[in-house]
Amino acid sequence: MKHRTRLERAEQLGLAAGQLAQGHPLRQVAAELGVARSTLRGWRAAAPLAGLPAEVAACLATPAGAQWLHQLVVVMHLIITLRAGAGVRLVCEFLELSGLSAVVGASYGCQYALTVQLQEAVATQAQEQRVALAVGMPAQELTVAEDETFHPDVCLVAIEPVSNFILLEQYAPDRTAATWTQALETARAGMPVTVIKGTSELGILYHPYDLERGQVQSVAQVAARFTDVWARLARLADAADLPARAREHLAKSDCLSIQL
Repeated sequence: MKHRTRLERAEQLGLAAGQLAQGHPLRQVAAELGVARSTLRGWRAAAPLAGLPAEVAACLATPAGAQWLHQLVVVMHLIITLRAGAGVRLVCEFLELSGLSAVVGASYGCQYALTVQLQEAVATQAQEQRVALAVGMPAQELTVAEDETFHPDVCLVAIEPVSNFILLEQYAPDRTAATWTQALETARAGMPVTVIKGTSELGILYHPYDLERGQVQSVAQVAARFTDVWARLARLADAADLPARAREHLAKSDCLSIQL
């Protein structure tokens, strides 16, 4: 027997109610809906949902109510697990405390499966949007802020710091320069952008606390640290006799750090 979702059952009950009100026999209605007469009878005679007011339970049994409930659960996962990063167990707790566990499976396994589906859907949508938005995009040069995380494999992350756009986020076998270069080439495929340089020093400089002393950093302290960094880079540029274009890139990075 085909398993029907809550929404499908609500829709079929709505159709059945209309036909039965017109005097159609239960056997005929069940046959037209493709369900057993005993199944349809059981749906119509279902006991009130424990833990929910009768009016609320009746609403959730309608197609509109079932659709709203689905939307609520998806949004719950979107905000709690993806936006806040709080984990599936808080979704389960919310369902239990709100009483919605009467109509939504609140077990960890059930909700974990749903959050995996949501993550895959978000990733698919992101890729589709990436392709669509690249059409007609003006060519531009990018500076990317790079990072490497380990959970447990090496994950390369590169973000364009002005727009906060995540250009790259993927697992890699290692974090060598060659691997980084290949990953960035793949990430910008189809996009009219050129990565002219990468940096990983901003996270430490902008951190609200001095990572060595654990003290809060003032604006003046952060500014002084940046000034020191750019002064050291200027000395290195002089020592290496860098060409004018390379010095222009350094100057652009200096201006970018001020904007951030």
